[in-house]
Amino acid sequence: MSELAYGGIVINNAGEVLMRSPSGFWGGYAWTFAKGGSEPQDQSPENTALREVREETGYVCEVVAPIPGAFESETCITKYFLLRPIGEVHSFDHETQEIRWVSKEEAFKLINLTVPEKGRLRDSNALKSAIEVMQSL
Repeated sequence: MSELAYGGIVINNAGEVLMRSPSGFWGGYAWTFAKGGSEPQDQSPENTALREVREETGYVCEVVAPIPGAFESETCITKYFLLRPIGEVHSFDHETQEIRWVSKEEAFKLINLTVPEKGRLRDSNALKSAIEVMQSL
């Protein structure tokens, strides 16, 4: 597995986590975070994460901090950034069927609905790391 993706874990000022439900239960994922591969116009991993979050959730965000580590699933390795929403909300793209702001505890419960074990572990470990980064700021 060599594909590298970049994504964002969005946490608002109330401490809620933005979760997205992929259209058609894609890949067995019930709830996850926005992520995807780089495109030429992105110019940086941070810009890739910001673009993916905007496209897949409709939220305009800013980078708060990188989340240490690389998180592996069945299809790729993802590096995440802790993001904060800052702008207008737009509609999300066809890859997402629903978005939801939830407590950290509820986010872990939603992640556990995902079928592939590697995906569950990736998302729960990434969220744990994001919370640690947020608490260290």
